[in-house]
Amino acid sequence: MEGLRRDVDLLDALATAEAQAAGLGVARLAAMTGRTESQVSRALAALAAEGLVERDPTSRRYALGWRLYAFAARTTEARLVRTAGRVLATLADRLRVGAHLCRLHGDAVATVLTAAGDGTPPRLAFDVSEVPVEISSAGRVLLAFRDEAGLGRRLAARGLDRAIAARVVADGLAVVDGELDPRLAGASAPVRDLHGGVVAAVNVSGPAARVRRSLPALAAATVEAAAEIQGRFAPVSTNPCPGTD
Repeated sequence: MEGLRRDVDLLDALATAEAQAAGLGVARLAAMTGRTESQVSRALAALAAEGLVERDPTSRRYALGWRLYAFAARTTEARLVRTAGRVLATLADRLRVGAHLCRLHGDAVATVLTAAGDGTPPRLAFDVSEVPVEISSAGRVLLAFRDEAGLGRRLAARGLDRAIAARVVADGLAVVDGELDPRLAGASAPVRDLHGGVVAAVNVSGPAARVRRSLPALAAATVEAAAEIQGRFAPVSTNPCPGTD
């Protein structure tokens, strides 16, 4: 396990902006990971043999390898991003608010795709929020369908109504008005996989002074967008039994 953790540390270093620009040499990787150069060299050789890192023969610097990108392309996040981009951009531009695709990352909410609502293409991201999951609408959606009782306990610990968790599940969405930031209001709705599990949340948010009056319509549009992404990401077969009508 310790060896695996050290290998992951090397991969993390190779995923930094510095590494993406021109690759990293053994000495630099050793300094970044706190290991000796000989340890790093051996680990990189093993990772390169599996296609997880690549070494430029001229500069002798390392970068993330083809196989790692192949794995990444098959992740749920990658498939969701490919599916959600156009829907998210349309939602943001129509409502003139920020629209985001969010996932749970451990005990935090991570934004993996965001559309600004200004006509620009959606932007890939991996922004992990420091805001407790029970405060944001996306966090409430992502946690409520996984652990409703747990969300209720978190809400109660903050002096909030634990029944909010049950309402999120019953309504199929969460609306927040000033709880995260008094200047912001927004809504989130779940995106499910083929088995009905919630794999992401579509979130929209904007200045409370501008969107508060239209929050019900904004929330309804968010639910519709989440359903559209879900329909593309995990379409329901109309003929589950091959050979039958």
